[in-house]
Amino acid sequence: MTEKRNAHVQQNRHEADQKLHSQFDGIGLTKRNSDYMFKFNKELQKTNLSAERKAEIINQMKDELLVEQKHGATARNLYGTVGERVDYIVNPPKKKTSLMDNFWPNVAYNSLFFFVLFNLLYGVVDLISKTSTKQSVGIFSLTAMSIVFGLCAPFLTRLLDNTVKHTYSGLMRGLFMLLVIVAWVLAFLVLVAIPQQGINIVVSPIINFILAIVGIAADFYVYRHFTITVNFFTPKTTGTRK
Repeated sequence: MTEKRNAHVQQNRHEADQKLHSQFDGIGLTKRNSDYMFKFNKELQKTNLSAERKAEIINQMKDELLVEQKHGATARNLYGTVGERVDYIVNPPKKKTSLMDNFWPNVAYNSLFFFVLFNLLYGVVDLISKTSTKQSVGIFSLTAMSIVFGLCAPFLTRLLDNTVKHTYSGLMRGLFMLLVIVAWVLAFLVLVAIPQQGINIVVSPIINFILAIVGIAADFYVYRHFTITVNFFTPKTTGTRK
């Protein structure tokens, strides 16, 4: 009885394999490429990818093979072993990025982030200050500080990124980081020392909060419409997506 049951299971499995294999027969693939796609499809079905994504991968590979096999290529030549191809699909290699990739969107994103932060900070400080002399900075200084900090962010986070193959040694990167931080501090000291008059007036806390809201909306827009790879406080964050 057990042998009959096992035979029935094996027969069902064989029929299922035949059905899977049939979708690659008669479409123009060579026997070798057809066998490869059958084996690849079986392994792909074991992954957690969605059914739509699996179908998309299979169709794309079939179309590629139908073209490339005319030039003598085989699936093994194009994709490696079945296991290698599945691993490549499930764990695609990370795209290498350079410092200048999306540099200005990253600067804009981080500048707006600091603009929001500074407006909220100084707005709250001025709002709760009990003294007549409020320790604040003018709006021009605040904006300029945000831009300087936003410009420094890509360089600083790049130096801290241990996933990048760096040209310089750890000691040199540490020195560069120190120089960036020193430049950051000097820029801050110079900008806060600008007289609070003319275009550098100190605005009311209410204006600070309104500017912060505008900055949040602008930052969200940049994040949604450009690829953001540098977030100063979470450097691994990547943005979207057009």
